[in-house]
Amino acid sequence: MSLKTAIVRQFGKPSGLIGGLAGHIMARRSSNRIRNRRTVELMDLKPNSRVLEFGCGPGLALALCAETIGKGRIVGIDHSPVMIRQAKQRLAKAGLDENVELFTGGIERLSDLAAPLDRVYSLNVIQFINDKADYYQRVFNILATGGVCFTTYQPRLDNDNPNGAAQMADRIEAEMTSVGFADVTKTKISAGETPAICVSAIKQSASYNASQP
Repeated sequence: MSLKTAIVRQFGKPSGLIGGLAGHIMARRSSNRIRNRRTVELMDLKPNSRVLEFGCGPGLALALCAETIGKGRIVGIDHSPVMIRQAKQRLAKAGLDENVELFTGGIERLSDLAAPLDRVYSLNVIQFINDKADYYQRVFNILATGGVCFTTYQPRLDNDNPNGAAQMADRIEAEMTSVGFADVTKTKISAGETPAICVSAIKQSASYNASQP
């Protein structure tokens, strides 16, 4: 197995030395930095926003959130201890770790969070989530009325067709609307040779049940 192949296989759940290298690549790759910055811009954060990133990776977007949010709340979840460690280091080095909570875990951790939140987002994580309906239901449950969920996806050049982002965006829209999200918006992000698409939708319902999955 080549080093490139080994690194690519680590993007789903980085571990060990090669996983650490994958995290550094995520943080430095220009297309990924553009994707992170544009997604955070689309969220229109305020100083008191309450935000969660699911699959926070090395903390690139969390740091961007922390530059705006002062008195609010920022939460990052990732199932890779390697990524949580890199995120902690990045935030601490930048002096942006005061309002950030980091947790190791997967979808199951969403139900443990003190809610409600204003924004929940993910970047190139949705393709690794098998039960997407379950994920969006849990996100819906922890969002405040009027809260927004953002999902950004950019396919890799080596294994996805040219319409991969659009096809995933359609699937995301279907999953979101099936659990109650409304006003779905799809925003194209120019980040590298293949397009990324950020799909956002609003929780309009006033119902919130922390006991649901």
